[in-house]
Amino acid sequence: MTAFTLILQVTLLLYHQATTRFDFFPFNGARFCPAHERQVEATVNLVLMSLPPLGFLGVGPVLLNFGAAYYFVLFAVECATWWGPYFLGPSTRCRELYERVHRPTLTLVPRRGSNPVPNLEHLILMALTLTTAIIAWLTYREIHPAPFPVAWVASLIGCLFTGGTLYQFVVGRA
Repeated sequence: MTAFTLILQVTLLLYHQATTRFDFFPFNGARFCPAHERQVEATVNLVLMSLPPLGFLGVGPVLLNFGAAYYFVLFAVECATWWGPYFLGPSTRCRELYERVHRPTLTLVPRRGSNPVPNLEHLILMALTLTTAIIAWLTYREIHPAPFPVAWVASLIGCLFTGGTLYQFVVGRA
């Protein structure tokens, strides 16, 4: 099971890096992002997404715990980024970003007025993230059957990041 988890983690990492760094229009809107924006996003996510596989490879219990919780937090933030504005309406900054980068990309979800719509690139990303989260958690429980030692910390961090993202993408001003 650990090998399958590692395959999913690396696949998610490579998918994210490829869709952030390279232009696959109309699948993604990378061509509409300045290179420095893409570089910052790719670098931050490269670092964060590289830590869980290290934990599952046995580098250390802190990284293993991080990897058990990280993908659920990541999935919640991805949902807040896309589904919050889709259902609740976007902030001005979110609308400007969506219009500049994502509007001309491929979508499967029906439009809701002028609200941002999750595109195919991000629907695949969310499905891959959720799958990775579930499999990583099942693998973690197999490796570490005792109760998750820092559940309250992971939950608090997840709520803060998700709430902050939701605020920024739905309510935030400029």
